[in-house]
Amino acid sequence: MFKDWQLAMMEDYGLMDTNTGLINRVARKLAESPNDTIGTGEFRSACYACGVDPDSFTQSDLDQLQRKLNEIT
Repeated sequence: MFKDWQLAMMEDYGLMDTNTGLINRVARKLAESPNDTIGTGEFRSACYACGVDPDSFTQSDLDQLQRKLNEIT
């Protein structure tokens, strides 16, 4: 059984299929980009590479994604 801190770390690195975990997974993929600005095509490509449906993102999800990108880059 995992401890709470272990679950939090797994979610932070996008290893969980929770909403936050999926957003973090995409953020970490986008953080690998050499570009300063992420276009729609690159966003969609990163989502598909992570197994996440880009059309499922709400504005709140995009805001959370931006915060995570700011945190890790």
